[in-house]
Amino acid sequence: MALFYRSVPNFTDPEAKIMKQSNKGFDYAYNAQAVVDGENQIIVSAEVTNAANDKQQGVPLGQAALDNVDAAGIERPQAADGTRLPIPNTLDNGYFSERAVEELEKMGMDPYIATGRQKHNETPPPLVTGAPPVNASVKEKMMHKLRSASGKLLYAARKHIVEPVFGQIKSVRGIRAFLVRGLAKVSAEWQLICLTHNLLKVWRAATRPAGT
Repeated sequence: MALFYRSVPNFTDPEAKIMKQSNKGFDYAYNAQAVVDGENQIIVSAEVTNAANDKQQGVPLGQAALDNVDAAGIERPQAADGTRLPIPNTLDNGYFSERAVEELEKMGMDPYIATGRQKHNETPPPLVTGAPPVNASVKEKMMHKLRSASGKLLYAARKHIVEPVFGQIKSVRGIRAFLVRGLAKVSAEWQLICLTHNLLKVWRAATRPAGT
């Protein structure tokens, strides 16, 4: 699972809130988010909030993704004895909190959440092996997890799983602003945008030559 937000400026909507933009400025916006699968870039769940902070969004979005997977009749990964295996999911540092980690693990997720931003040209921390210290905090355990070989590979996969989806919607399809006002209507529009994205992805997957 990977969660990102897309903020869209709207100066005349009383339910929109002031949020920081990618250009380091601020604007009235909504916080649109999505959970994307790692195989075909299908959006598994999508929500809109007018909260600028993402810390409270990871758990409900994760639960919505699981509910949608179950509703679609898709089998979750299982061990040889039939027990469900945790589902790896990656989230950026805006979603990190001890509660988010604990709640996602309880619902059957295996979260990899960045605990801070890495500065440009900063030397990446060295790889770690083995288990973290027994007395490590939730944050320290997560940092250890992300510095493992498998953790680095999983988190790096965000670049070709979730990040392109928002680029495709915003830059390729030209959807840069919502056309309606109010949280309920904006949420419905975002669901429609994600639905049309999924229809395109499903069509491409169905028509893709075998072995590609």
